[in-house]
Order: sequence, then structure tokens, then C-alpha cells
Amino acid sequence: MKNFLKVLTIVISISLLFGLVSVAMASSGKGEVVVLKALTWDDADGAKWSKEVFEKFMALNPNIKIELQCMPQGYDDRLITSLAAGTPPDLFMVWDYPRYAELGMLEPLDNYDIDFSKIDPMLNSWDSYKGTIYGVAKDWTPEVIWYNKKVFDKYGVPYPQSNDSWTWENFRETAKKLTHPKDHVWGFSVNFSDPYDWENWIVMNGGDFLSPDGSTMKGYFDTPESIQAIEFLTNLYLVDGVSPSPSIVEASGGNNVIFTSNKIGMIYSGMWFLGYLNSKQLSAEPYGVVFVPHPEGKKPVHMLCASGWALAAASKHKEEAIEVLKFIAEEGGETQGEARWALPTREEVARKIGLLDDPIIKVFYETLPYSLESPAFLRTPDYSEKCSQYIGEMFDTVMLKKATVEVAVKEAVEKSEKAFGRE
Repeated sequence: MKNFLKVLTIVISISLLFGLVSVAMASSGKGEVVVLKALTWDDADGAKWSKEVFEKFMALNPNIKIELQCMPQGYDDRLITSLAAGTPPDLFMVWDYPRYAELGMLEPLDNYDIDFSKIDPMLNSWDSYKGTIYGVAKDWTPEVIWYNKKVFDKYGVPYPQSNDSWTWENFRETAKKLTHPKDHVWGFSVNFSDPYDWENWIVMNGGDFLSPDGSTMKGYFDTPESIQAIEFLTNLYLVDGVSPSPSIVEASGGNNVIFTSNKIGMIYSGMWFLGYLNSKQLSAEPYGVVFVPHPEGKKPVHMLCASGWALAAASKHKEEAIEVLKFIAEEGGETQGEARWALPTREEVARKIGLLDDPIIKVFYETLPYSLESPAFLRTPDYSEKCSQYIGEMFDTVMLKKATVEVAVKEAVEKSEKAFGRE
């Protein structure tokens, strides 16, 4: 009996000791799993690749769990609300760095041990504001002209080429030759739902959305060069009739569906169209890619679509979140690149997985030197409220034939000037 009590005492003592050790570890944070919340505007299809990147990270770092939340609708409103309330996601997707940086909601990343040196400098500049880096590039794509070889072949139209002869006028004539209303086939699909997509067309003609300092649209958006570019774009639908109406595109399932159904000859899109083909198990062979056309005697300018992962200044888990950002910088967009969803942020990664050997993807990389270096949204934190919303209204007014381009542009500038505090 005494031996039994002695053994029991030893067992209890050991149990208590392990209990105290467990409490000490828990109180010191060792052995605990830290949960990070990450927010993206991607829908389920787009978020799939971010999820895979995070899963790779978590496999290497089992003490950190990342909960990815998709918010394709109302993203900015929800993000602003959570940031203002002091309950933000730890990591979140950003493109409008000036807006969030001016509000003090982003953690500057320059002084952390994140290797930005291998990321393309153009992408680092797009993830910065006033010389400070606030985000780690996720991926990128320029917007280019995709063409459907089957539609071109059906009507005997030569494929376009990325060269000096690929001018606005040649592009317009090509779209006309591809348009056959009786067959319900159009040459090009015009969609002005987001003015951002068309800034480069205006810039390459000598116009602009905003002044270099981001303080005014006056004298830039209302110049003859800007008006001429807008007239060219809107006339593709209003005068030339080479584009289906937005309602037809929507009823058909969207641009990608109607394009792959051989009802449109050309679309203006990015790398994500290739991701769409892969997701639908469709071959890319019937399609080609060329630079955007340019005005006679001028150079093409491409619009980038780029974003990055930022860290909330109010995050309670900065140390762990920085480890995630370091991993994203090192991974370099390889996951998205392998899926052909978007381009890697590091050229060495693109070369490693064979993207530069692909005749389509090669064109995307060739556009980078022709990309818009200083888009309007990076010039002011007030881009959305005091600029782009009025440009969007202008396009709607013109497309609905409620005003000429010149009148609609004048109204947009006047509204913007008032929003900037100048009557």
C-alpha cells in the first residue's frame, strides 16, 4: 500500500509539473497557433491561387494559420470600416495605396527583412506611395488585345501584328471587317465599366486623367488630345457599330463566354483570360495576343493591372504577418504563373516555369517597357472620389447619347474641380 501511495504521489507530481509547464508555455505564447485574417477582393476562382500560396506557407509554418476571406462585392467599404474600427484583417489586397496610406492604415514595409530586390522595380513602384513601399506585389498583367483566330479566318482577315502598322485606324478597320450583324458577330467588345482600363489610350494620344501632381483634371482631361481619344473609343460602338451592347454581352455570359463562342473577333483583357481558358479546360491555340494599337506616329502605352498584399498598421500579429509577406516575395507569383492566371513578379520565376517560352505570355513581358509608369490613381488619395467617378459618368453619358464627348468631358471636369474645392 505504501508503495502504491508513493507511486501515486510521483504520478500526481509529474502531472502537476507538466500542467505548470503547459500553462507557462501558453502564457508566453510558445506553442500556440496564431491565426491571421487575410482579405481579398477576388471571387472563388481568383482566390484559389492565393489560397494555394497560403497553404504552401502554412505547411512550412504550422504555428501560423491564415484564414482567407473573399469579398468580391463591397470590398473597399468593408475594409475601410474594419480599419477605422481598429479590427482590420491582418493582411489585405490593395491597389489604391495613396488612399490607405494617407489614412495611416498601412504598415510601411521598407524597414522589414523583405527582399524586394528581385521583384520588378515597376511593380514595387506600383505598391508604393511617396517613396515608401506599402505592399508586396502579388502578381500583375498588362491589358492587351486578344484576337480569335477562328473569327479572323472565317472572314479572311489577316491576324494583327505588334508593330508600327498596328495603329488606331488599322485596328478600327480590322474591327469593321470582322463585324457581321447577320451572323451576330462583332469585331471588338467595348466596356467602359471601369475608367481605369482606358487611361493608357488617352495617355498615348497625349492626354491624361490628371495633372502630374494629382491636383486637377482641368487642362489635362479636357484637352483636344484627350477628347480625340475618347471619341475614338466611344465611336467604335456609337458610330462604327463594331461592338455588341453591354446588355448583349451580359446576356451572353460575359466577355470571355461570348469571345470563346466565336462571336467577337477581339477583346481587351489581361492574363486572366488565359486563366479562364485553363479553368474551363479550353485550348489557347485558337487565340493570339498583340500590343494595344497606337495613334499614328506615336508609341503604344499599356495599362497594368497590379496589386499587392499589405499589412494593417493596427494588426496585432505583425511579426507573423511579415513572415507571410517575406514568403510571398520569395514565392514570386509562381503559383499564379503556373496556373496561367497572372504573371509572376520575378522574371527568374517566369523563366523557371517556362512562361517566357510561351508565344502568348512572351508578348505580355514585352509590353512591360511600354507600361504606364505613373497612373492617375497613384498621384492622389482622392482619385476615386474626385476623378474616376466623374470619368465613369462621362462614359455613361456619351454611350447613352445624352451628350457629345466634348460636353460630357467639360461637365466631368467641372464636377471634379468642385470636388477638389475649386468652383
